[in-house]
Amino acid sequence: MVYEVNKLFSWDTEYSADSSEFCPIEKYHNYLAVGTYQLADKQNEETSNSLSQGEIDIPKERLGRLYLKQLCTEEKKLILVQQIETEAILDMKWCQHRLRGDPVLAVANAAGLLKLFRLRPSNQEFLQLVFWCQHEIEDENTLALSLDWSSGKDSSDDPFITVSDSKGKINILQLKGDELTLVQRFHAHDFEAWITAFDYWNPNIVYTGGDDCKFRKYDVRCDPATALLTSRVHNAGVTSIHCSPFSEYLLASGSYDENINIWDTRKMSSPQTTVSTDGGVWRLKWEPHGENLLLAACMYNGFHVIENSEDASIVASFMEHNSIAYGSDWWHGKINNSHIVASASFYDHLLCLWEFAPG
Repeated sequence: MVYEVNKLFSWDTEYSADSSEFCPIEKYHNYLAVGTYQLADKQNEETSNSLSQGEIDIPKERLGRLYLKQLCTEEKKLILVQQIETEAILDMKWCQHRLRGDPVLAVANAAGLLKLFRLRPSNQEFLQLVFWCQHEIEDENTLALSLDWSSGKDSSDDPFITVSDSKGKINILQLKGDELTLVQRFHAHDFEAWITAFDYWNPNIVYTGGDDCKFRKYDVRCDPATALLTSRVHNAGVTSIHCSPFSEYLLASGSYDENINIWDTRKMSSPQTTVSTDGGVWRLKWEPHGENLLLAACMYNGFHVIENSEDASIVASFMEHNSIAYGSDWWHGKINNSHIVASASFYDHLLCLWEFAPG
């Protein structure tokens, strides 16, 4: 099928944009969280003295902003609802169902923190994000790189969250009451663990990918977790993994090697299909209504939609960004059979809203 692509809206995020996540919960679909990451010079007395002595090695501070925007479906544009100054953001995910009555956003940041925010009524016209709780992965020198909720298919009052970090470790946390509790932390990769994801059909299984080019599968019922699979089918760092919540054995992985591998989890000796994107793959998202479409943020080669079929291929592309394509997500609603996507790119500080529909 051939799709037509149309740009709807663009917005300057000021800081470098690397994450965009639409709320998946009905009634809240129009709320979009946008995360940013910015390196800035630390301007303090110590650096001032160093500068006066002619030194140029100025330490950097990782700054971030968390934006909450709302989609106006009639005009197909985004309105800024809230702006929160925070540590640099590496990844975000909404829980797929309400927790304690509220939509909840999890944020992994450069200070090694996992933070939870609740979307709640405010004195204003719109809902706003309210800080709930947090957990420090290890210390401020450890970056929390990616996260995933265990509740992609079945809801839970006490869901688990998997968080990967810059020391190659995977952290399994559980939300109990108003606290995040560390269940276990295990070494999965020799370098940065870029990505971690649950098998939504069996949350005892966690998939991981790292800068050591390994794609791994773990059983987290064991302590430490047991590696059930180590694949080196990717030729560079493994950066994205997403399990389909609609098809039990369907899994996608992406890498700096510019390839997307689509797997049948019953036969993990080799992928079912490989699609070349001509750009390192940073994020993968299956279409949220069960259509056989996969959204890919491909770093230096824009954003693409892959139709997962026997001859899997790219069916739609968005190339309006002028720098690294990082954040991407589907809007969970639909208008006249069209799909709406929010995409974020790094150095041009740009968030775009675009749609594609059958031509």
